[in-house]
Amino acid sequence: MKPVYLQRAQLCSALGEDLHAAATTCRQGRLPQPEWFELHERNERRPYLAAVGASLALRQRLHQLVAASSDGALDDCLLILASTTLDIVAIEARVKAGEATGNPMAPALDALAEELRQEWGFAGAFTLNTACTSAANALLYGARLVARNHYRRALVLAFETPSEVTRQGFGVLELTSPSAAYRPFHAERDGLILGEAYASVMLAREPGPEPLAKLLGGFSACDTSSLTNTAEDGSHIDWVMRRALHSARTTTAKIALVKLHGTATAANDQAESNGMRRTFAHALPPLCVLKPYLGHTLGACGLSETLLLLESLRQGALPGCDYAEHALLPLAAGPLAVSAGSLLLANYFGFGGNNASLVLQGIPA
Repeated sequence: MKPVYLQRAQLCSALGEDLHAAATTCRQGRLPQPEWFELHERNERRPYLAAVGASLALRQRLHQLVAASSDGALDDCLLILASTTLDIVAIEARVKAGEATGNPMAPALDALAEELRQEWGFAGAFTLNTACTSAANALLYGARLVARNHYRRALVLAFETPSEVTRQGFGVLELTSPSAAYRPFHAERDGLILGEAYASVMLAREPGPEPLAKLLGGFSACDTSSLTNTAEDGSHIDWVMRRALHSARTTTAKIALVKLHGTATAANDQAESNGMRRTFAHALPPLCVLKPYLGHTLGACGLSETLLLLESLRQGALPGCDYAEHALLPLAAGPLAVSAGSLLLANYFGFGGNNASLVLQGIPA
């Protein structure tokens, strides 16, 4: 795959209203404080990491992201909208307003993409939902289309909004942490914490004035061994990571750091642990997890975590993990930094067995 540059990135999350603030907070090791919601089926409370800032309608946030990541005419640019929220929030609002449920209630997310396309003058637009890999796949698809000259640029917008259906559903499945201690790969982890995020990045063949990184390659595939999970022996994850490295024309020995998916759910953490030990059989590189700082932002995590990783490393070092000695994988106990231009592997392994890995090269400010 021909390298494509990540430019003009933005992130609004539980760590801050912009990407720079989020990375600064992350580097200081300050975890965001959760808000709590009632899990109706169990009559218990569960944590949630809401984005910082005044509450805005989704359309307003997306228009703000387009403005932040564009610098003029967009008639040469593809728009990709990535999310698992789909139309759930809009439908919930209409139900709350007293509208009767039914098929006519569902305003396709494609309509929102088309609205943005027309208002901003994008050359084209489409939406993408592949569970937790939605934004990672959006980066891959957008980069390939740009690299092959189908579009000169591609703008990826990824978001995960607070949805009652999502929060209650994950809670009923007993996947959310009752303790609010988000500890991926900890031997006594008790689940994930969902998070809200809105992120954007421009992909282009040219570096632009201040590129954040280069996307060198990546790979995505569906594991059909199960309807819900990937193979716990790590075989499919291993295959995806190896294919990602191959597409970037690199090897395991050249990877300076791996950003793990790390949901803190039993099956996913076990599968990723096994996959890592298969791929990096000779020696594991430095490893990090970022979901404790953002929450699991589901369809947006492929962009929200990638941007946080890149900007944090650009500013300095990632924080150490305070439970490293109890982790299934050797997470870094102290601050974790890499030299400028190092190769990074970012993993995103989703519900339903869709797995994706990205190979990136950071660019110093």
